[in-house]
Amino acid sequence: MPRSFRFFYFGYQCLHNVYLLARIKTIAWKESVTLHLHDVSVDDSACEEYAIFSPTMLIVNDRYRWQGPFSNEEVLAMLYDEDFAPRQSRANIGGKVVKGDLVPITPDSVLSTCEPCLRSCDTGICRGKAEWVKEMLEDINADHLGFLHMVDGGCVGGAEYLPSTKVPYPIPNKRDKNAFLTCSFASDDEHDYRTHPLNALVEHLRESGYDTLSVASSDELTFPNGPSKWFLEKGFVGCGILASEQLPRSEIQLLQLRL
Repeated sequence: MPRSFRFFYFGYQCLHNVYLLARIKTIAWKESVTLHLHDVSVDDSACEEYAIFSPTMLIVNDRYRWQGPFSNEEVLAMLYDEDFAPRQSRANIGGKVVKGDLVPITPDSVLSTCEPCLRSCDTGICRGKAEWVKEMLEDINADHLGFLHMVDGGCVGGAEYLPSTKVPYPIPNKRDKNAFLTCSFASDDEHDYRTHPLNALVEHLRESGYDTLSVASSDELTFPNGPSKWFLEKGFVGCGILASEQLPRSEIQLLQLRL
């Protein structure tokens, strides 16, 4: 069977796509593997064909599907059908809700997400994300895309949205008054940094005329937007399974909140 990589990415909506694009190009070149790149921001038909519901997805040899960031070792193991233990990426959210300062998501403010997302203080690698935010704001004629959560001067999380009609994923109920949560991050075993910005976003969407907020969420994994049980606790209602993933085993659900 011909060896191949298919990398699907929603432009630079996810900060990880900057280095993942470079990584998969390098591996494909070194291993002489056919590489198909799908920027779903300009090719949403690929999302329908391959059941893509997150901004970062790799398919190896048309067999293995991998959500979110990947290492060289993980890609090579899938490429050569080697046994390996998938990384531990179970999503946990502590019970202590933290309420810091909220900052609207704009091209300037989004540079602060480099540290929590990429563990880097080099804002240069976040310029692609800033440009993406700028383009989206112009496209939907809005002032911001949600809220970042700041504690002690640093970004610890946020809630980002787009109108559902502007996301490439094949979700049901795409319409002008249905917003889609493109990114909800981040928390740990002790702290819940996500509730505060989500609550602010919900109020903003109500005031802006939206009547529902939808999200695609993994039932256990970090990507995308996991765990889904957290959204159920926040009043979202499950609307069905969108996809089942194997590495590691997880299902992606569609959940919706009536505003």
